[in-house]
Amino acid sequence: MIDSCITEKEKSHSMIEFKNVYKTYPNGFTALKDINLQIEQGEFVAVIGLSGAGKSTILRCINRMHDVTSGTLTVDGVDVNTLKGKELRKFRRKVGMIFQSFNLVSRSTAIKNVLTAEVPEMNFFRVLFGIFNKEQKLHALESLDKVGILSKAYTRCDQLSGGQQQRVALARTLNQNPQIILADEPVASLDPIMARQVMKDFVRINKDYNITILLNIHHVDLALQYCDRVIGVREGQIVFDGPAGTITQEQIDEVYNGTKVPTLGEE
Repeated sequence: MIDSCITEKEKSHSMIEFKNVYKTYPNGFTALKDINLQIEQGEFVAVIGLSGAGKSTILRCINRMHDVTSGTLTVDGVDVNTLKGKELRKFRRKVGMIFQSFNLVSRSTAIKNVLTAEVPEMNFFRVLFGIFNKEQKLHALESLDKVGILSKAYTRCDQLSGGQQQRVALARTLNQNPQIILADEPVASLDPIMARQVMKDFVRINKDYNITILLNIHHVDLALQYCDRVIGVREGQIVFDGPAGTITQEQIDEVYNGTKVPTLGEE
C-alpha cells in the first residue's frame, strides 16, 4: 500500500488496466464494449460522456461492485475478478469510492462518519456509541484536516452544506489509506464555487499523497481544467483518451454528438 507520507508524485507502474473488457447486464444491455485502458500510479483522470455512456460502469467494475463479462481488469497487477471473500474485502480497502449522494449517516457527526472507514469490520453502531480508541480518533481527525474541514468534526452531517458533506465523504475515503480513489459525479449536486473547491481538494490530495484518482464528471470544463487526463466515452466505447491540454473541441463534440456539452453552472 502506498505510504500516506509520500509527498511527490512518482508514476512508477500501471495501477489500473482494462484489456478487451466487455460488460453486459442480465437484461442484455452491453454497457462496455472492448475497453482497453491503462492508468498509471498517481494519475488524476476524468471520464466524460452522456448519461448511460458507461462512465459509472467503468468505476464499478474497478472496485468489483460489478464483474466484467469478458476481458481482463487488473488493479495493481491483480485480476480483480478472481478475488473473493477476505481477499476482496482487503482489496476494497485499497480502492475508495465516493458517490454523488455522499452516503453519509446524516444525523451523526462528521468524525463518526469518517471513523466507519477505520477498519474493515467497523460497525457504525459501535462508532455511534463511542467504541473506538484514541489512535483511531486521531487518524479520523487527520483525515478531516486533509480536506480542510477539521473545524466541523463534531458537527452533525445534516447541519453541513453540500460541499462540506462531500468533503466528509472524501475524508472518510482517505481514512482507509487508499491507493485509488474512484469518484462518481462528486460535484454534480454542488454550486459552482464549491464544485471548484472540491476539485481543488482532489488535485491537492492527488499531488500530496500520490493517490491515483479516477472520476466521472458531468462538467467538461472542470475535467479539462483540473485533471491530468481526460477520457471521452460514448455508447460503451472510448472515443478519445489524452492529456487534458490536448483535447480538442472536435473530440468533445464527437462524444456528445450534437447534444449540448455540459459546463458548470448551466443546469
